[in-house]
Amino acid sequence: MTVNESSVRLLYWAGVALGPAAWAANLQGVYAISHLACEKAMWGGVALSTLLVLASLAGTVISARAVRRRAGTEWSDSAGGGPRTFMAWLGVGTGVLFALVIADQLLAALVISPCLR
Repeated sequence: MTVNESSVRLLYWAGVALGPAAWAANLQGVYAISHLACEKAMWGGVALSTLLVLASLAGTVISARAVRRRAGTEWSDSAGGGPRTFMAWLGVGTGVLFALVIADQLLAALVISPCLR
């Protein structure tokens, strides 16, 4: 396996890794600054959530491009093209799912007052 081939294989996993990592960072970050949001109006949580939604969607796009780039050769590859394509499509779905979860948490944070805890 060459360096180029291993870096291409990592592209298939981008959506699987970036989506949950962005959600975990969002959850911990919003909890860390929630006590400050009650004292004064802070838009740091909104900015953090927006950036992490974009990071999750970036993983989705990277996985989708990995599928499109090698779609014709992967299905005929006898060295495991099917599982790599499956993981890339799973990464696309996971990235979109976690982007929606982060967006839902952002909307809840905008609607509900942080001082209600």
